[in-house]
Amino acid sequence: MRDSIRVIDDFCLEVDRVIASVHNAGFGTWNPNKGEVGSSVYDGMGFWGDHAFLLRSLAIIENTHVLPNSMFFRVTRPDMERAYIHSDREAGARTCVAYLSEHAERYGTAFYRHKATGLASMPAFADMQSHDFDQLKADMISGDQSAWDQVGFVHGAKNRAVIFDAPLFHSRIPEYGIGTTDADSRLVWACHFYTPNTFPKE
Repeated sequence: MRDSIRVIDDFCLEVDRVIASVHNAGFGTWNPNKGEVGSSVYDGMGFWGDHAFLLRSLAIIENTHVLPNSMFFRVTRPDMERAYIHSDREAGARTCVAYLSEHAERYGTAFYRHKATGLASMPAFADMQSHDFDQLKADMISGDQSAWDQVGFVHGAKNRAVIFDAPLFHSRIPEYGIGTTDADSRLVWACHFYTPNTFPKE
């Protein structure tokens, strides 16, 4: 799994400009239709801000063109919805999470293996018939730690990024966020992306 997770410090030279742009734009609630797996209410979402500086940094690190499929900024606080263990398989080939805040509390991204199936990443939905999809889905949403083994953790720090294969099971830490206002909450940028050699062929 280590080969599919990269951690980069000093990710973006313009990080303070990016953070200011996000807070100037503000945050709101997004109500997507996520299909088979995923929440339908996301508070603290920000879609406006200086994405370009982060995308340039990501392209330099990946050493190729980055083709974003979706990207957003997000603050999370204890009064928002609980984090759950999930996969970004349907969102892109790779995921980048850039941490844009600094906290004394332990925070970051944890990676998991599902005990019942032994899976560390989500199979394609077409292949799910060979697995107990209903149980896997229930365990993803519940976040019941007894159903999962934590197999990795990346500590969040301002201007650190983690880049990983999108199908990997993961969750934000802490489960209920940090802070009391947008200014002191856990803030990240998430980008689900392809590169030319991972772009879908169908």
